[in-house]
Amino acid sequence: MRWWTAALSYVSGNVTWLRPHAEVLSRRRRTVAGAVAGTVLTVGLVCLVLPARYTATARLRVEPLASKTAPSSRDPDIPEEVSLLSSRVLVAEVIRQVGLDRNAEFVEGRRRVGWLEPATRAFKRLRKLTRRETPAPQDDADSDARLLLQVPGGLIAKYRSWLDVTAAAGAIDVAFTSPSPTLSQQVANAHAAQYVRRRLGLRSQITGEPATFLEEEIDRVRGDLLAADDALAIFRGEHPDIALDGRQQALADRLRAVGQRLSEAEADRIAVESEQRLARSRHYDALPAIATNPRIQALRADAARLEARHAELRKSFLAASPEYHELSAQLRGVRGNLEREMLRATSAIESRLIVARGTETSLRNELRRTEAPLRGLDEITREAIELDEAAAHGRQLYDALRGRKQEADLLRGMQLSSALLLDPAALPTRAAEPHVLRDLVLALLAGLGLGALVALRQEARHARLETPDDVRRTLDLPPLGVVPDFSLLPRADDTALAAEVYRGVRTGLGFVDPERPPRSVVVTSSEPGEGKTATAVNLAIALAALDRRVIVVDAALRDAAVHRAFGLPPAPGLTDVVRGATSLAAAVRTIDPATGRAATTASSGVVHLLPAGTPVTDPSAILGSPRWHDVLRSLAERYETIIIDGPAVLTGVEATTLAATADAALLVVRGNRTERPVVRRALARLGAAHARVIGVVLNGVDPGCSYYRSYAYPFAA
Repeated sequence: MRWWTAALSYVSGNVTWLRPHAEVLSRRRRTVAGAVAGTVLTVGLVCLVLPARYTATARLRVEPLASKTAPSSRDPDIPEEVSLLSSRVLVAEVIRQVGLDRNAEFVEGRRRVGWLEPATRAFKRLRKLTRRETPAPQDDADSDARLLLQVPGGLIAKYRSWLDVTAAAGAIDVAFTSPSPTLSQQVANAHAAQYVRRRLGLRSQITGEPATFLEEEIDRVRGDLLAADDALAIFRGEHPDIALDGRQQALADRLRAVGQRLSEAEADRIAVESEQRLARSRHYDALPAIATNPRIQALRADAARLEARHAELRKSFLAASPEYHELSAQLRGVRGNLEREMLRATSAIESRLIVARGTETSLRNELRRTEAPLRGLDEITREAIELDEAAAHGRQLYDALRGRKQEADLLRGMQLSSALLLDPAALPTRAAEPHVLRDLVLALLAGLGLGALVALRQEARHARLETPDDVRRTLDLPPLGVVPDFSLLPRADDTALAAEVYRGVRTGLGFVDPERPPRSVVVTSSEPGEGKTATAVNLAIALAALDRRVIVVDAALRDAAVHRAFGLPPAPGLTDVVRGATSLAAAVRTIDPATGRAATTASSGVVHLLPAGTPVTDPSAILGSPRWHDVLRSLAERYETIIIDGPAVLTGVEATTLAATADAALLVVRGNRTERPVVRRALARLGAAHARVIGVVLNGVDPGCSYYRSYAYPFAA
């Protein structure tokens, strides 16, 4: 584990914000090592148990269909193609075609479930919720439904679990994984070939379906043309010798010219009406205004490029990266521009239709005015001119509509994609699963992550100081004693136990510096309520039991409590002495610990007490005054040990002032409650005041803790 310790030491020394975490991992390296070993061992056993699987991959190329005269710049919709390749209908077709429902290796094989499959499924479901679904082409829906009913759903689900369709650079890879290399190769090639056949059928269906409105108009015009030709043929059969003079021929030419212009106008109106119907049904790709617009095609190319990069980042789990968010914003902008351009292009259709209808109406009125002189001709001549003009108009309109339909068919064909099988699947010679090396590396990384989480969680659960070992390891200070939470002890009379516990604190204090023991000791804590007053009083009693002259000074002027422990009034006391209101001798009380009452005569084992005195508004001024230093020197001349009950460190500046003037400071920590960062902040403040912290008293610990039972502490339950 030397490399582990060295790595964590480097991290903690060079990356400041990681230092606390590195220290935790270093202390709990056994936990991390156990998690790594367990994860790697489990994955290794799974790799040994899993059967070998072979993967065969066929590569497809999908390109937009374009003509020689009008090449298409539109890229195929790769997500739509991938969706079609993974569709249940295509899977059912391959199962029926190859006969997998009768193949024992396929039927008896288990679904392919990787050890990361639950996370992968959750990620895919999240992607489905956050992205727009791309519907697969709905061709021949009735036959598809019948085919799905013929193939069991379990076989389709198993097939799809063995199938992997991914978009590569300009191509689509179709991979199939199974226990048999031959089966994998056969199914991969069959799946790709069936997709190509299905795409060709779809293309034939789309390009061959009639443009309904144009077809109806062409059929109508063709019927009118046939009727006009028949009528003209019958008339000429009945009147073979009819001839037009110069004036009549000029009139017929004028009518034919106006009729030709009317045919073009009527064809334009029908074509624009067809575009209007396509726009209302949102079939934009078949619109000439869309397919021939260079701005729209350029925006489509940009959108396709951004969508491909967007899909790559999302697939590689980089959805939280700045590049992904920037790309998403660019994609939204391009799509918005594309939508606006398409709306601008389609909005002109209504205006064009109004103009086309107006032109057609104007030409019909002109035709009526041109036909007016016909009324002055004889009936046979008038009928000949009218029949000839009707046949010419029908023929011109029919030809114009057929030209419009050919243009529409070309535009629809340009929007289709053509699939080509580039590389058939080869017979796999090596097993693709399980990926032993990859899985072991992933298990190692997962074990490290899991071990780190467990270690940090354990450290969070033990963020409080519970045992002397926690004190030594976390604070780098000696634990001078351990005091239990007496409310958790089953004994009714714990006086003797308390005396024994605080004698242990006294002993620990004596070992701090035996040759020069501190004369004045400030007993403080990080926060109020940690038991510093009880510790100060009981420590003084334990020291007095050795026939030492001990005095307890209550310097917690904001919340004095020592006098309440003995049932005495707070004044006169320290504040009165410092302000000169009373003498030191008059303020000091003598207490007999056996009775807890004031003793009239000095005897062995008594404790002297200097209460807090009259409350003041600025305790820091009292404890920072020269008079306080004089009082402390006077007490040092009269007593062997001065125990000062100070305020909590984090509640004001008085504690650091007291600790700086006294010989030493003793920090009381409430076990199972005070958190380590709080204690560290308190020690940092004391260190900034150059106070000498000699140790820690761990107070209020759980007597039922296994640590204390194992070390046979007297209070261990």
